[in-house]
Amino acid sequence: MRPIIALITDYGTKDPYVAQIKAVILRYRDDAVIIDVTHDVETFNELEAAFLLKTYVKHMPPGTIHVCVIDPGVGTERKGIIIATDRGDVFIGPDTGFMTPAAKELGIKKTYIIDESRLPSRTSETFHGRDVFAHVAGQIAQGVSLEKIGIETQNYQTITLPAPKITDNEIKAIIMHADNFGNLITNITPKELEKIGRLGSSFLVKHRLGEVLCKWVKSYGWVKEGEYLLVEGGTGYIELSINKGNAARITGLGVGDTITIQRAEA
Repeated sequence: MRPIIALITDYGTKDPYVAQIKAVILRYRDDAVIIDVTHDVETFNELEAAFLLKTYVKHMPPGTIHVCVIDPGVGTERKGIIIATDRGDVFIGPDTGFMTPAAKELGIKKTYIIDESRLPSRTSETFHGRDVFAHVAGQIAQGVSLEKIGIETQNYQTITLPAPKITDNEIKAIIMHADNFGNLITNITPKELEKIGRLGSSFLVKHRLGEVLCKWVKSYGWVKEGEYLLVEGGTGYIELSINKGNAARITGLGVGDTITIQRAEA
């Protein structure tokens, strides 16, 4: 079968960096299917990367090789790591913890510190995406065993994605991602929002620059054009949106900002 390799980075698409990663991988398997998940993670934002990884991995075919390069510590003492999962997926990237929430979704089976002595010599101290992780992905795609690329370890970094804070009448949430439409995707699930209201309820959403009144609806078109809404987006999380508008631009909110959602009085 053709190997499937998914790329997520903060490189953007202005520079040739993504192409160079793909070129290295294709030198090992020129029939590899390479999926560009996104290259627009906010620069250095490992928390956003962790959230996006967790939301998309379940949609990938079992056995996908995930190359994850958000790496502000490149060239330092931080290690490179391979995480093997029960589903057969493999995560490759820096050992900073941001890959672990997604890997745990699939069940962490074994972890390996990348042994660079088993790879071609690096040509740069600042581009491990190309010079380390792409080679690892290519070798795995060729069928090289993880034991021949890395050294098994029980010690690796991990992070926990922040949970919303829920009381009887409000939820304090964090914006985890702003998509291309300006939808502000939170860390709230529909089940959590149901603890203070229900579909069709009105809510007051407070943020650092003001507040908005909106309804929780099942899709954007259930409110008038230009109106705010709360909706379960494609990620499975609640987002603050504007029908045919850009909530991120209009509110000035972005990744890491907090909002408070309160049930509005009838």
